[in-house]
Amino acid sequence: MHESAASPQIWQLEREIFQLRTLLEVARALGECRESRAIYSEVLAILAGTFGARQAVAVSQNQDGRWQCMASRGELTAAAVTGALQQAGVFTLEKILAELRRLIDPGRGLEHFAVANFATWRNQRGGAFLLGPRLLGEPYAEADRELLEAVAGFTARALENLQLYEALQEAQEKLRLENLALREAVRRDFSDSALLGQSAAMQQVRQQIRNFGRSEANVLITGETGTGKELVARALHHHSLRADGPFLGVNCTAIPENLVETEFFGIEAGTATGVRKHVGLFEQAHGGTLFIDEVGDMPAASQAKLLRVLQQRSLRRIGGDREIPVNVRVIAATNKNLGEAIAAGTFREDLFYRLAVLELRLPPLRDHREDVVLLAQHFLGVFEQKLRRKTGGLSPALLQHLENYHWPGNVRELENEMERLVTLAEEGQLLLPEHLSPKLRGAGRPPLPAQPATLRLRDAVDQLEREMITAALARHHGNKSQVARVLGLSRLGLQQKMLRLGVADPQRDKQ
Repeated sequence: MHESAASPQIWQLEREIFQLRTLLEVARALGECRESRAIYSEVLAILAGTFGARQAVAVSQNQDGRWQCMASRGELTAAAVTGALQQAGVFTLEKILAELRRLIDPGRGLEHFAVANFATWRNQRGGAFLLGPRLLGEPYAEADRELLEAVAGFTARALENLQLYEALQEAQEKLRLENLALREAVRRDFSDSALLGQSAAMQQVRQQIRNFGRSEANVLITGETGTGKELVARALHHHSLRADGPFLGVNCTAIPENLVETEFFGIEAGTATGVRKHVGLFEQAHGGTLFIDEVGDMPAASQAKLLRVLQQRSLRRIGGDREIPVNVRVIAATNKNLGEAIAAGTFREDLFYRLAVLELRLPPLRDHREDVVLLAQHFLGVFEQKLRRKTGGLSPALLQHLENYHWPGNVRELENEMERLVTLAEEGQLLLPEHLSPKLRGAGRPPLPAQPATLRLRDAVDQLEREMITAALARHHGNKSQVARVLGLSRLGLQQKMLRLGVADPQRDKQ
């Protein structure tokens, strides 16, 4: 009696063990498969072997609604099943299953078939497993169908995860290609060729950028405000071996003095009440370049910590107790005379030598006036495109006015003036000197030198022409074609004036 009562319990336990083993085997197979057809094939093989099915098929619905056989066991091949389904021209799952039962064994009843269907990818795609009659001939029990449905559920989640993984890979590849395209665009935008200018001064700057790019040494860029120090820093980064690493820029004057160290070196959470962990700029720029603009304005206490990081190549966050290694190339810039700052005791001499391993001086715009026209035309095109407005261009008189201006704000001031011109211009309007800002209109031409009262008018005109031609020749390095264009003369007319006024030819003197 006791054995008789225990038999159903033992039988139930054995069945549960059988089911768990089947699910474990399916889970292992699903964990190893990386392709949807392989998932269908492996799971179907496990099911056919577990239940002893003579024939079994796994089908999947395409996005266009058509069904295809993903795997088969027994006499029917997957290609034959797919061909039969397409020839039947049926789309509903009920008709698909009926067609499959007809192909496998039309003489058997429904109790000799076991079916489990499932949906994947937010119910947009479906699939099904169909097990045919067993080798021993017994029908499928309810517990068998429950196990099959559990396996189908596992398979659905695996297929959905695989589809999500493939979608993620596709998105990552798209992002990778976009990132490469953006990097290439950035390299073009911030290469040395982006530094416009045909003057000898700008050609020397571009050559220095190419030379410095081969080095890992820190660089100090000096120059007046508006000369393009950050643009040069980016060009240095994109010419270096760190071009694929990050480029971070920070202006020391834009950070409150009590937050400079936090921004540069970071801070640990809980250092003070309500303080959260902050990763500093040095850590963020690891493997790349950190551009420190207006470094001459850095507080003295922060200068000491910056020197330590440059020496040790490691840092300790505020409130931290461990050293964090950093691999960063520093490009610093300033419009101040750091030599005077060192003498005044406001800048550390040892930090200067750490930063100025390589030095690059950017010339003010007044020292390469021959580039003014090129820059003006460039900025005009930029703002016409940005503001979607087409002007009639810059008149020769306006260009001459721009060349004669002393540009205390350098290239940035010229850029701002071009934006103002395009903003205020009418569509198709030719831009004239009177359209310039009042500051430029009043300073476009140099004041006439004071003349003695006894000087005759003809002599005064000759003297003025002589001085203007001599100054233009010096400014344009003896290029008479450029001088003639700036002064509104023909090249022959310029030569005749030089001969009459006794102005020396710099090119002839060099020979």
